[in-house]
Amino acid sequence: MPWEGTEQAMVREFAEETGLKVTTSQLKFSYFSGEDVPVNLAVFEVEAEGQLHDSWEGAPRWARTNELRQRLLRSQKRIVEALPEL
Repeated sequence: MPWEGTEQAMVREFAEETGLKVTTSQLKFSYFSGEDVPVNLAVFEVEAEGQLHDSWEGAPRWARTNELRQRLLRSQKRIVEALPEL
C-alpha cells in the first residue's frame, strides 16, 4: 500500500502469504534493479510465530540456495548471492 513503509509492507505481506506473525525483523539490505522490470527490493531477516499455511499466491516451503538460483529472476539473484550457502 502506498502509505506503508517498507517494513510495514513486509510484515503485512508475510502474514498474508504464510499465516505467520513477524515477531522481530531486521533490514539486511535493499537495492533498486531494472534488469527485469524496475523494482525496489528489500531483504529482511525475520523471526515469526504461528501456523504456516498456503495462500492464493502459493505454498511456502524450504528450499536450498542452489535450487533458488535456478528459479529466480535476474533482479533477485543478488539476494541469493548474499545468503550463506545452505
